[in-house]
Amino acid sequence: MAITIDAYAAIQNLEAAGADPKLAEAIVRTVSQADSGLMTKTDLKAELARLRSDLEQRLIGYERRLIGYLVAAVVIILGAIKYL
Repeated sequence: MAITIDAYAAIQNLEAAGADPKLAEAIVRTVSQADSGLMTKTDLKAELARLRSDLEQRLIGYERRLIGYLVAAVVIILGAIKYL
């Protein structure tokens, strides 16, 4: 979500406050471009949902791998007991 500002009015206000015209233009340009990397609350919620889903998928993968290791360990132990 972009912030909409009246650049001309902002420059006029800065100049009226004593800012050099070039400085006023640079300030307004910087403020206008600064919000391009900002996230809205909706963006944050979507990113959180994506991260949560990714984490859940990773945990499911780890759980499956752990179960596989446990089954393998039981098979090895049972095999070892057979030969004792």
